[in-house]
Amino acid sequence: MQILSRLTKSGLARDTMHLSIGQGLRLLIQATYFVLIARSLGPTAYGAFASVVALVSVLGPFSGMGTTNLFIRDVRSGKREAVICWGNGLLITVVSGSLLTVLVLVVNNLLHLKTSSFIVLVVCISDLIFMKITELAAFGFAASNRMKDTSIQSVVVSLLRLLAIGILVLTVHPVSLSEWVWAYLVSGILGTGYAVFRGTALWGRPKLQLSSLREDLSEGLFFSISTSATSIYNDVDKIMLGRLSDFVSTGIYSAAYRLIDVSMTPVRSLVSAAYPVFFKKGVGGIAATYPYAKSLIFKASMYGTAISASLWICAPILPLVLGRQYILAVPALRLLAPIPLLRCFHVFLADSLSGAGFQRTRTAIQVGVGLINVVANLFILPRFSWRGAAWTSVACDGLLVVVFWGVSDYLFRKQTSRLGEVTPA
Repeated sequence: MQILSRLTKSGLARDTMHLSIGQGLRLLIQATYFVLIARSLGPTAYGAFASVVALVSVLGPFSGMGTTNLFIRDVRSGKREAVICWGNGLLITVVSGSLLTVLVLVVNNLLHLKTSSFIVLVVCISDLIFMKITELAAFGFAASNRMKDTSIQSVVVSLLRLLAIGILVLTVHPVSLSEWVWAYLVSGILGTGYAVFRGTALWGRPKLQLSSLREDLSEGLFFSISTSATSIYNDVDKIMLGRLSDFVSTGIYSAAYRLIDVSMTPVRSLVSAAYPVFFKKGVGGIAATYPYAKSLIFKASMYGTAISASLWICAPILPLVLGRQYILAVPALRLLAPIPLLRCFHVFLADSLSGAGFQRTRTAIQVGVGLINVVANLFILPRFSWRGAAWTSVACDGLLVVVFWGVSDYLFRKQTSRLGEVTPA
């Protein structure tokens, strides 16, 4: 009872608990959704879909231009009212998302990515406009200390996706990729409708402040670049596999990588709950955020170690669940298994830099690693296909740990030395 009482009094523990409950439900829903879509589409169609989603995810962070992150920073610091962040965010998201949709269509045609423009268009509208609005609302709930609403939002979106693929599987045999993307779009529209309803109920009708739009765009750009760089070293291999190899290899690799993403759900709950705290502690600079990051790493790394080992051991179960056509996903998953542990380190170190005002430093590191990933894949993928993609993914996550830790430790020592403090590193 004392432990429970302590948890409910701790803001971080309470927020993490709310997010963990929501993410736990989301985990079950997404696992079921993943199995249904992978089995019903098969490796080839699933690979085609995954390559388009990966392409969109690389440019996706520029939809909204970082207004999700600014929502948390500005509301938590008292710089701006939530209703203005909500209004400005909606306008920027719709405009930038529409422009990016045109850009993705052009890139798809120029690079000849083997996917029809119709599929690309529908996925872009869903992910670059509707899904980004739901993210804006979710970040706004977090900024307003409504982590429970953040959890509910994520569950609603995942549940709608599950219902969409479930209805298709029950009514259409076989499910085609075009039929699935229509269902994908409809579920996205419904999820956005719920987000707008809840956001407006909490903050009121969206209010624009045109005088702050320019500031939002310039400051949010670095958050967008940073998030896009993350997407590059996470997803560019799927795009390049679709271009340099084939959709079967892309489907196999994407299925294994999807399990890595799902396994990180509990850690993402902690990351989301701690993210606003980093900005609060950031008033004291990296001398405050770096020790806080290390305390979170200690907690998360125990889970990361367990889940990485579990993924390696349980990999042979994958074809029994997804079908024999995914037999090669077993070695792919084993190659990718170290990633959850590595991410338990660098995600918190990265947020410690953002919270302390070193967003540009964080962005530069992530862009650099993203470029290394692209160059390495250009040489490795044509010869080693999905195996090469797995090698570069693990290597880049490891590089992020080394660089983020080295830079954070250097800045920490520099600040504490300047202040004349004697603080253990």
